[in-house]
Amino acid sequence: MKELICKVIKNQKVGPYTYLMELEFLNTEAIKPGHFLMIRAWNGLDPLSRRAFAVADKRKDSVSIYYDVVGKGTALMSKLREGESIRVLGPLGKRLFPMDGQKHLLLGGGIGLSGLSLLAKELRDLGKEVFVCYGARNSEGLSMKEWLKESGLSFRIFTDDGSEGERGSVLDALKDFDKDWIVHACGPMGMLRALQRMLEGRKVYLSLEAPMACGWGVCLGCVVRSKNGEFLRVCYDGPVFDAEEVVL
Repeated sequence: MKELICKVIKNQKVGPYTYLMELEFLNTEAIKPGHFLMIRAWNGLDPLSRRAFAVADKRKDSVSIYYDVVGKGTALMSKLREGESIRVLGPLGKRLFPMDGQKHLLLGGGIGLSGLSLLAKELRDLGKEVFVCYGARNSEGLSMKEWLKESGLSFRIFTDDGSEGERGSVLDALKDFDKDWIVHACGPMGMLRALQRMLEGRKVYLSLEAPMACGWGVCLGCVVRSKNGEFLRVCYDGPVFDAEEVVL
């Protein structure tokens, strides 16, 4: 595995605590929906480990990530300026989103939409039928709303408090889509657990988020239990799992 030195093209605040970072990345052909990057944007050993971020979008020679400022590492990232460089491992992830099937419903909760956005674009470009449901607690959490509008994708917006879009959860949309639609979801753990209880014969794939220190299966910090009792590493055995496979 080779560490890359990537130049910051953009590091823009797009919400009260959310940033969009665009990085130079020469080999974007290797990046597929579901891949993630391990980023170190600081020198020294504090924080000790890198931070993991889904590849939200890619162009010919750049990639984009969205991140919430929630701790010291992401706070340091938010201070980076155009032209500065960071150290990146990736693309990482062994099990990615399946692209078969004609109808695809994507359910993104908060920053979790960044784990689905590249999938949405690539499915559309393959001629698939794609619909995106994007939700957050309130309108302030809809940091990817502009990306969604510019994407040309069909979508609905939900907020828990009804401050924008429909009041409720993205899971409320399931009743409007029959079981021919393959579901892909990424978001808060509570949302994914609730989705598991609503499968009813649907094919559902979950992109899981977990604390990671290495990104390639060595540290065992991101394990999730499978229904057969095994422990699976989100970074290496995932990050995408069949919803019927894992215990959340």
